[in-house]
Amino acid sequence: MTDTRKQAHDESMPEPPAAGDAESSADPEALRAELEQARAQADEYLDGWKRTQAELVNYRKRVERDAAEARISAAGQASARWFAVLDDFERALKERSTAQNLAQWADGVELIYRKGVAAIEAEGITPIEPAPGTVFDPNVHEALSREMCADRGDGEILEVVHRGYRMGERVLRPAQVRVACKPESNSQ
Repeated sequence: MTDTRKQAHDESMPEPPAAGDAESSADPEALRAELEQARAQADEYLDGWKRTQAELVNYRKRVERDAAEARISAAGQASARWFAVLDDFERALKERSTAQNLAQWADGVELIYRKGVAAIEAEGITPIEPAPGTVFDPNVHEALSREMCADRGDGEILEVVHRGYRMGERVLRPAQVRVACKPESNSQ
């Protein structure tokens, strides 16, 4: 350091009190009172911090409890729509053995099926059922098999094995399909 910088640095630093100055300028009682005040303030801050931590823990527990209750409530509401469908299936299964008119019984089962579809649609769930000939889309379809077909385009859906379902834009279950592929040419 240059002399002028060293001198400026030394001037900005406070001088430590001399040993005799501390005893003469500070009363021991005043120092004890100041120390007690600092301890009291530290205890107050610690108490506030502990209270805030406890509030945070309680808040997290409350949020987790509310989320669990919301899940149970949503599942209960969705399931409740199926109670009537299950009741109808139970009645249909009891009547199956005594049904004189099998066509009438089959019509009743179809009616129950439509009631189940209505319950799903009431939840905002829509089916994904691509028509044969539609191009395979891995975002909404799951290929169960690829079959060689000379008369179909590569990646064309041949058959829907199980329909898929979506809620809004979210795919709950992709449609399971069989997909066509072109036969490999043997030009050797």
